[in-house]
Amino acid sequence: MPETEGTIQRAISGPFSTSGSFEAEQLDLLWRRCRLLFLTGIAIVGVAAVVDLLVPSPEPPLASSLSEYESLSGPLGHLILLGLGLALVYGVRGSPRYLPAIVYGTIAANIVLLLFSQVTFRPASHPYFGISLLLFLSAAFIPWRPGYQWALAATAAVCFLLLQGILFWTLPELQAFWAERGGAEVARNNAVWGVTKIAITGGASALVSKTLYSLTKTAHRAKRLGNYLIHEEIGKGGMGQVFYAQHSLICRPTAVKVMHQDGRDRGTALARFEREIKLSATLTHPNTITIYEVGRTPDHSLYYAMEYLEGLDLQQLVERHGPVSPARTIHILTQVCGSLEEAHARDIIHRDIKPSNIFLTRRGLLYDYVKVLDFGLAKQIESDASSAISKTGMLFGTPRYIAPETVYGNEQVDGRADLYCLGGVAYWMLTGQPPFPSESSVEVLIDHVKTTPKRPSEVSELLIPAKLEAIVMRLLEKKPGDRYETARELEDALAAVPLDEAWSRDRAEDWWNLHGIIGEHPHDCECFFPADEFDTEDRPSLVVLESSAVGAPGEPA
Repeated sequence: MPETEGTIQRAISGPFSTSGSFEAEQLDLLWRRCRLLFLTGIAIVGVAAVVDLLVPSPEPPLASSLSEYESLSGPLGHLILLGLGLALVYGVRGSPRYLPAIVYGTIAANIVLLLFSQVTFRPASHPYFGISLLLFLSAAFIPWRPGYQWALAATAAVCFLLLQGILFWTLPELQAFWAERGGAEVARNNAVWGVTKIAITGGASALVSKTLYSLTKTAHRAKRLGNYLIHEEIGKGGMGQVFYAQHSLICRPTAVKVMHQDGRDRGTALARFEREIKLSATLTHPNTITIYEVGRTPDHSLYYAMEYLEGLDLQQLVERHGPVSPARTIHILTQVCGSLEEAHARDIIHRDIKPSNIFLTRRGLLYDYVKVLDFGLAKQIESDASSAISKTGMLFGTPRYIAPETVYGNEQVDGRADLYCLGGVAYWMLTGQPPFPSESSVEVLIDHVKTTPKRPSEVSELLIPAKLEAIVMRLLEKKPGDRYETARELEDALAAVPLDEAWSRDRAEDWWNLHGIIGEHPHDCECFFPADEFDTEDRPSLVVLESSAVGAPGEPA
């Protein structure tokens, strides 16, 4: 899978966007929605005030002993309440746990004010439009638990009933108003019908709130794989995708690789991916990518979580900055040898060593730290199951860097095939081009079998030590027996190359600082993971993903 397991800096903004739990993500959304709700409410009340000035109500207000409060119970009062709510929202931006209470209190106060105005000054009018608007705006805008919306609906119904009763028995003007229309029984029926309609409206708004909350939670869980919160895609290949993620408890940056669901031979792909995980998990060398966890997605795709790397691979290094100096080439190749030495000692061959699978990163204050990626085509030499998976009539590897014996389909391929591929990588680093630059996959495969590449010194502008050039040409020998026998032997040969100045830790640090490859990590979060999120269905089951096949010369076969 070319260039899928690594990325450079990312940036995500927002006051709480880096938190790892569903509640934290909801609080981030809640703050933004509260602000939008109150601004929308202020706009609606402003429009209503203008309309009220231009087109007076056909029903004059009831003369009441509370008439001095009429102006405050109209648009002015609503603007004051909504403005106060907006100010509180900004005031508690750093402590968003109070936001639901602010929303509830502000909307409830507006409901009470609206009911008071209607019951006191315009008892013949119906407040249902205003109540419905307040209830459904909160339900549609605010991603809160349905219990808040049920409480708001209950508040509207109870306050309507209480205000009808209290004001009827305390205001003589109101009693006279209803006496003209049939007395206390008519007022009582009006109250019953009113509270029923408000209850129905409130219940409907609560159901809307519950549905939207469930959809939001479902969307959040769709971004979760086991204990990992998915932030963004950072790579894609023929068989899977790689995402930047964080562990919900400890916020550890993680790369999560997920297998595609489709594919004509899904069973074989799953088996290969399972093999990749099992083989990679047995390797502990610091220059080999570390696997943290394996699991299954809700739709039964398979994934694994591995260490997240910031930096660039050798493909990107040469494409962006040109050929690599001999001293730095030796420094990098030596680290790759360490990774391969452990793998070969366990009878595991990588089979897809190429520039995009050798990643340069930083570990602590160590720069140019190598990580060997993607054991997706790895094979355990003595594994019958592994051989069965491989017997598909397909080539495995990347045509630009594939070993001749692999082209032949030789089942006795061993670690020397990886060393041939590493020779191609060294050639790429020193010259800026692969050993065989043809654009045809078939021609490249034929060249690997029959053609001797030009010596690096004939292609590169760099001054390449004769011993280093001899090492590269020996790695690219057609017969495995003519190459180095082991990665350790190659490492020793690299150490013996005379250099005017070795690639030092200081030189590496200066290069990285000069080019600004790594910045501050974009997700410094304050994760918390409530106990109720430890659902058993979310926990990953220990199972597995991936494969590839011949394509363009630079693509995996």
